Amino acid sequence: MAEMTLDRFLDLLDRHGPVIDRWPAPDQDGAEALLAASAEARSAMADARAVASILNNLRVAPPSAAMLGRILDAAPRPRRWISEILSWRPAIAFAAALVVGVYLGAMVPTVQANDDDWSTTLGYALADDASPFGGTP
Repeated sequence: MAEMTLDRFLDLLDRHGPVIDRWPAPDQDGAEALLAASAEARSAMADARAVASILNNLRVAPPSAAMLGRILDAAPRPRRWISEILSWRPAIAFAAALVVGVYLGAMVPTVQANDDDWSTTLGYALADDASPFGGTP
């Protein structure tokens, strides 16, 4: 690989931290050579190690019960599937009425006759066997 430049070294230091063993293998030897030759690289490495040490030793206190309560109170509540279904009740009722209406409309018997022959049509409607309730109309 090409010789390590200070810009490349600083970029790798920002990306991978101050432990050179965690850097990409092709860049490790060049970084070691640059550290030996450059005071600026050593200074940047020392700064990065100081920051890493502070971050590694940082301890955060656990949240208080009051804070946890406020967080949980502010969190959105999950919606239950049954409430989702119940919110559609008016639409479901309308759809059911529509289906029943179409079904009943399709079940009505139709009598086909010529327009000028109303007496025959009326005779079919008043016939004993044409009555939907049985018996004579």
